[in-house]
Amino acid sequence: MSSEPRHLHPAAMVIEGIRAVRGWASAAAIPGLAALLGGLSWWVLALLLLGVVSLIFGAALWGFLSWRATVYWVSGGAFHLRSGVLQKKERTIPLEHVQSVDTVQGILQRLFGVVEVRIETAGGGSSEPDAALPAVSRKAADKLRRELGGEGVEPGVEDVPVPRIIRRLSTRDLLVAGATSGQIGPAAALVGAASQFFDELYDRFLSEEAARSLLEALAPHAFAAAALLLLGVGLLAWLLAIAGTVLAYAGFTLSRSPDGRNVHISRGLLNRYEATIPVSRIQAVRVVEGVLRQPFGLASLRVESAGYGRDEGVSTTLFPMLPRREAAELLAAVDEGLAADPPLTPLPRRAFRRYVLRALLPALLAVLAAAGAWLAGAGAVWFSAVLPLPVLAVLYGALRYRDAGWALEGGRLVVRSRLVARTTSIAPRRRLQSRSVLRSPLQRRVGLATFRVRVASGGGGTGVEVVDLDLPSAWRLMDALGPSSASDRDPVPSR
Repeated sequence: MSSEPRHLHPAAMVIEGIRAVRGWASAAAIPGLAALLGGLSWWVLALLLLGVVSLIFGAALWGFLSWRATVYWVSGGAFHLRSGVLQKKERTIPLEHVQSVDTVQGILQRLFGVVEVRIETAGGGSSEPDAALPAVSRKAADKLRRELGGEGVEPGVEDVPVPRIIRRLSTRDLLVAGATSGQIGPAAALVGAASQFFDELYDRFLSEEAARSLLEALAPHAFAAAALLLLGVGLLAWLLAIAGTVLAYAGFTLSRSPDGRNVHISRGLLNRYEATIPVSRIQAVRVVEGVLRQPFGLASLRVESAGYGRDEGVSTTLFPMLPRREAAELLAAVDEGLAADPPLTPLPRRAFRRYVLRALLPALLAVLAAAGAWLAGAGAVWFSAVLPLPVLAVLYGALRYRDAGWALEGGRLVVRSRLVARTTSIAPRRRLQSRSVLRSPLQRRVGLATFRVRVASGGGGTGVEVVDLDLPSAWRLMDALGPSSASDRDPVPSR
């Protein structure tokens, strides 16, 4: 399979020109600001006008030269990309190393009806794609995707089979996903950072007398004012979290290719992202039930995929929100080997104390530190604030113990655990890279162990583990999921 060298869409001239303007404008910002502060004389205005004209002309020239210098083609079982205006660069990626071919349609691409193609490999090791084509037509992008997938393109045959849609995220579900996303914390931090700007405006434009009068007026109602302020900040943070979810997940559509080899994800309001994940590369899935979603029986699905999703973020989201009871059905539509929802085996009762103690110790240390500060004369406020922590820690440890469990069904390891959200991980046996049984000295005393497996994910790997299950069960899992050496085992205590 081979193709002739092809140029990018002519819209790449504009896109590359604008990118160049951004870089040049940032470099010229400080000299331009210094010239403006020196006074608006006629020669300064003429110099600024000349700079703007030069910037536009240079951007147009750079965009044309960049478009002319960039060509790509597929031949000899590899993808080739040649680019560079001042310094020529050529990138060669063997087709067997291509892990994902994604498309992104930003605002500029939408104006011209083109897409950006991003090609990633398993060994890239960075957040940037291994190769990117900033502007190609949709038809050319589909053709390139088929060429990189090894499917070939028959002469004169350009029609692309329509993927089968598995599920779409409705507008109602999109708003519910935003309202229960759990992103209120980061949004509140953003509100707090913005408040610093308004504090400066307050100090600059509000006189001291006016500020004193305002404080005196609010003093009798200080508690109510503080409560309203906190409520307002929380509401604004909640609305920002919803807006961020809408921007990221609007139009979310999960589909599967007609041959069943790939799943396609498209999403985004302003920037339209389209990702293709080979089903054979999916190593494990996680059903995540957030704190705000679990009471309503809602969850999100995430995938661990070799060579894809090196960074945490929405790119690894298989579906942002759906009823928890429908997760297995959706996973079966993606791959039957990923669908599992068996009853879980709980941890032994003697593990309860360990879960509670792990949660309780940090809380006790916080109380001791606050008590020491109180005795040193720092006041009783901090001590009274942390005093409820031990009770909350005990409840948290008990909740983690109650939610923990495991099962082995049809060659699939299913593990449920909780940190903040309750997460159910499903790892098919054929995807496991390593298996191990770990035992600390304290676990040895009570006949418990930690069973851990690793699957390939992104630039490295990720682990799935069951903490504090009984030792015989850990060795049964080791036997069921892979070969093990009897000499490596600790003796199983008799009962």
